[in-house]
Amino acid sequence: MQKTREFELAQLPCLPPIIHPWERELLQQQMKGNSAQRTATELERLTALASGPFHVLNPAQFRSNLRKFAKVCEAVGVEATIFFARKANKSECWIPVVAEEAQGVDVASGPEFVGALSGGVPARNLVVTGAEKPEALLELAVRHGSLLVVDSPSELFRVSSVAARIEKGSQAQLLLRLLPETQTNSRFGTTAVEWITALRSLSEYHRKCINCAGASFHLNGYSAEERGHQAHLALDFLETLSADGWQVKTVDIGGGFSIQYCDNTAWEEFSRATLGDTSRFNAFHDGHMPRSTYPYGGQRNNGPAMLSEVLMTPHPDSEHAACGTVVDRLRVGHIRLGLEPGRALLNGCGMSVFPVQGVKERENYSIITAAGLSMSLSEQWKGSEFLPDMTLWRPERGVDPTKGETTPVETRQDRREQVDARRIEAEAREDEPTAACVGGSSCMEYDMLTWRIVPLTRRPQRGDLLIYHNTAGYQMDKNESEFHQLRLPMRFVYDGEGTLPRIDRPLHEVMP
Repeated sequence: MQKTREFELAQLPCLPPIIHPWERELLQQQMKGNSAQRTATELERLTALASGPFHVLNPAQFRSNLRKFAKVCEAVGVEATIFFARKANKSECWIPVVAEEAQGVDVASGPEFVGALSGGVPARNLVVTGAEKPEALLELAVRHGSLLVVDSPSELFRVSSVAARIEKGSQAQLLLRLLPETQTNSRFGTTAVEWITALRSLSEYHRKCINCAGASFHLNGYSAEERGHQAHLALDFLETLSADGWQVKTVDIGGGFSIQYCDNTAWEEFSRATLGDTSRFNAFHDGHMPRSTYPYGGQRNNGPAMLSEVLMTPHPDSEHAACGTVVDRLRVGHIRLGLEPGRALLNGCGMSVFPVQGVKERENYSIITAAGLSMSLSEQWKGSEFLPDMTLWRPERGVDPTKGETTPVETRQDRREQVDARRIEAEAREDEPTAACVGGSSCMEYDMLTWRIVPLTRRPQRGDLLIYHNTAGYQMDKNESEFHQLRLPMRFVYDGEGTLPRIDRPLHEVMP
């Protein structure tokens, strides 16, 4: 059996994640003090405070990502607003950063709208998205002067009626969402022809209550060229709107900026070895190979680099080649760029930690049961898999995280003398390499945080921590649930070594 296990381990591919400096800082912290009275590490303290799974968030990395997007636009002389896609993560700590950087938030509900305002973001820096929004949300946007992305002619007529009813001398500022020409099966957006027809059917009274300030679109997938081409088509549409008398000033190209969870070469090798070979079902528990996955290696670029590619795209129609690139047209037309990154702004901004509750052995691998649910790794609920390797982290022996001290040396010596030969042998085996999948703590067969059988450098044991890296973007809370009446994972904000970690709270709840 041992030879079989060694053979299986040798055949299992790894996918090492990119670990950002602040994460490495946490992972490499050592206990401080003399041998009799040592202080627990930060991760051990957070584990004790959480009494279950938890997330760690880093606003400094978020700020850095936001500035990198802004610098791309500044470098080419384009005015832009970066709207953080609020749906990508529910944590509160990002919003004050957005406010401090004078950027915006993409919201799609009343609570998201109010939360952004209470976090310090001015209403003029909010863009309200989503299809067929409720009237209360439309009214909030109109009263506060926020940008409204209108999805259909019927919503256009409702917005104009709301604005007419409110009428305070200001107009509702609208972006018309276009149906992408390359993704006509999308349920979102309307064609340019349909928009023009709808606008021309408005009465003069309702027309005065709104202003079509521009257009927006969102594309599935991660093609920079496709986004660049659609941006040109949106700018063509703005020219038509302008000819009809509308004061156009913005084109919003949505989100979908790719990021790298791991090295691109490692991802390509992993994909060939695992996902490209249907005979490799044995690399997944119960043969549960994902039907599709995120491109975890990115596209040899990150979000800001992809934005640069979009801006430098020429017009798809050779007859319009003279108009130049997207950035040329934005500058000449004095058009403001809007973009709505979510995952790309959260790149490297969070990690999710799940304590190991127990381990059972199968013939060729182990099954770890973690404290927590797979709903806290949302990719598992899309017929997919969060594929980057997790880190197995072990607290130092003897630490009581609730007291920040180790057991006295004399007591530990007495206990060591009582350990029998079988225990010594078992401890020696702890450093042997192994492989494991990870299940959640619910009663559901399909509650799996990791279906993939992941190679580990040592055997997991109860009390270890499983750390999933780069989970802030769409992983932490998109599908989270209090199933079994289990409390949702706690959220801690970590600002760096030498600072006190804090519980993530809305700005208006922070006490002095």
